[in-house]
Amino acid sequence: MENSPTEKTAKHNTNSLCAVFKKTWLAVKSANQFQHRGNKVAPLQSVSDTDSADHQPGPSVLEPTALQDPADPPEDLQSGSSDLDQDPDASKMTPVVGPSGLVPAGLQDPADPLPGLSALDPVAPKFPDASKHRRIGDQTRFRAACFTDPTPVPFDEIYEVGRKIGEGGFGTVHEGISKFLREQVAIKIIPKRDRDRFIVIPGCSKPLFAEVALNLLLKRPPLSRYIVHMLEWFEEEDRYILVLEYPQHCKDLLKFMLNNMQLLDEAQTRSLIYQAVLGAKHCLDRGVFHRDIKLNNFLINTKTSQVKLIDFGCGDLVKTSGYLGFAGGVCPPEYYKDLKYEAGPTTVWSLGFMMYSMIYKRQPFRSLKDMMHGSLRFKHKISTELQDLICRCMTLDPTERATVEEILQHEWFQQGHISGVAQDQML
Repeated sequence: MENSPTEKTAKHNTNSLCAVFKKTWLAVKSANQFQHRGNKVAPLQSVSDTDSADHQPGPSVLEPTALQDPADPPEDLQSGSSDLDQDPDASKMTPVVGPSGLVPAGLQDPADPLPGLSALDPVAPKFPDASKHRRIGDQTRFRAACFTDPTPVPFDEIYEVGRKIGEGGFGTVHEGISKFLREQVAIKIIPKRDRDRFIVIPGCSKPLFAEVALNLLLKRPPLSRYIVHMLEWFEEEDRYILVLEYPQHCKDLLKFMLNNMQLLDEAQTRSLIYQAVLGAKHCLDRGVFHRDIKLNNFLINTKTSQVKLIDFGCGDLVKTSGYLGFAGGVCPPEYYKDLKYEAGPTTVWSLGFMMYSMIYKRQPFRSLKDMMHGSLRFKHKISTELQDLICRCMTLDPTERATVEEILQHEWFQQGHISGVAQDQML
């Protein structure tokens, strides 16, 4: 017999009520499959095969990763968000984040307190932008943000400035310390000048102060361990402030060469120059022309012998058209001849100049005339391989000069062990 409309309505309501009770029972049963440890939520070790086969967790409970459909995108556990499209009531729940997912607040054990500032949530600093750091590469902390704009927080609120440790034509460098992280940094203070240069780099809507722009290019991954990186920067009314990593137990290569190296020590020179070439190559690969490659712009850790390149104040973008005016330390012969030079050959010339200076503890030329005639003198005997490499780097014709890749592959670097270099950097 066909049911009357009244009976159909009553049956429909009964089915709906059963569905609600069933859904509630499934949610409670799923919640009981979790045990609480402090402020964390962890799954129990065993689940009944019958239960797991008959019932699937509802949309209010996140399945363990191993059981989740690979086609479904993973949940963002950091933000504590869930898929609001699947459950319209999810926005009303306060999620509890645990290693196995999210549990609605209504199912949380009252004896187990909700996570708070003392548990899962980090304590927010007074200036959040001041402590956005992450671990990268060689265990150095970097800000996680791209920060093409200067840090908006006042510099004095974040850092303490210590004694002056260096001075150059563009500014002074001081020791410093982060007030929040209590980490040591180097602070470069550069007064603003009318002749300051500005550079446009990809990802920035406006030109940036040149030294800042070049440092930003070098921070794009993968990073190089042979460069001292900028951590963040500030712009004030009359100055720029660059916060740099602070290598420990360091001195510049010029002082190290004069005070710690033996004359004609090819083994030590090989290890140090190889790292210097890797740093210079990374710059060119990132489109950065350092233009001031010289001994006192490299730092060496006297305990580990690791070498790092510093100071991009004279730098520029790599340009296929070349350059006319020169600003830097070691000027190549083509500039005096043609009043023009290019990034790659100039970098190689400077590296050859460094090699000669380190092995002989003196400059390769006595005068500009000697340089323009290519009068390289090897007064003391060195290996044929090193002599060949220096000559290839300091060829007068820039088109005949070795490239940085050819330097790294030269047979002189295949002789003996090179300390201070990671195995994955060996070419």
